[in-house]
Amino acid sequence: MRKILLIGTALVFALTSTAMAGLKDKSANTLADRNAAGVIDNNTVKTAVKSKGCTIQLQAKPVALADNEIVICILEADVLGIGGNSVLITGEAKKLALKIKADIGETTIAGSGCGDLAAVSYNGQIKCYRDDANYRSDAVAPGTWRQACADAGMLNISTVGTTQLKANPGVPVVLGLCQGFAEGDRINPPTTDEWALTGQLTPVILP
Repeated sequence: MRKILLIGTALVFALTSTAMAGLKDKSANTLADRNAAGVIDNNTVKTAVKSKGCTIQLQAKPVALADNEIVICILEADVLGIGGNSVLITGEAKKLALKIKADIGETTIAGSGCGDLAAVSYNGQIKCYRDDANYRSDAVAPGTWRQACADAGMLNISTVGTTQLKANPGVPVVLGLCQGFAEGDRINPPTTDEWALTGQLTPVILP
């Protein structure tokens, strides 16, 4: 039981390589599109990804998304002594902007979640995808995130978050946690376009 409890606390606390994932730790990062997916323009978009303790905030503007359109983002990291994991969250667009605020402490395994125990995380990354209603559904069936988690050899028994999207009631902000047991374990993503990941545009500075 202790091992399961520890697994339940091994969430993605940091989105950078900052090692200690404490409740007072903070991180900040930006997003970039490596696939020319068309949701954001690397040259004009303003993005921010921030974490503080168990809260993750993501903002992007402008985005080529319709009002109330849903996106899926996956927070990935390795946790020292346990393995890799992926936390799945959702967000919705409004007035060409995307704002997500997710408390990843809402997803637990065996009653334990983010903030219950200290954990050291590294190799943090966030990736965002266009919506896939089947993938984000809470079921173990072909095409769902729980099945993708199981297919990756990872644990998919976490709870679903209680907070729901405002314009899409019934869709949880925190879909759940996919927990692995080896460094580098990651959930298989949806088949929809990946439109952003942790990164930045570095301009060429001419002499």
